[in-house]
Amino acid sequence: MKPEYEKNKLAYQEFQSPRNIFDIRNQHRELMGQKFYQISENDPETYFEVTFRPNMLASPPRLDKRHSQPIKGKPPEGMKPAPSGMPYLKL
Repeated sequence: MKPEYEKNKLAYQEFQSPRNIFDIRNQHRELMGQKFYQISENDPETYFEVTFRPNMLASPPRLDKRHSQPIKGKPPEGMKPAPSGMPYLKL
């Protein structure tokens, strides 16, 4: 006869909605695949091109900013400024 064990609640957590790779692609889709600009803090005549890439290995998964090399001049017309406030966007 087997002894009865209590279920370990920490090991067997039941999540309300499990996350997967496709959630990252579907959320904030408007940010992925676009280029934004960010004016340099040190030199107002320089800007960076900013793109957002998913970081699936982070906990929790999120979008990270990727900056280009500094570019002298003004950003081209039609390019939007990068969303600010957080260094990354939590998903």
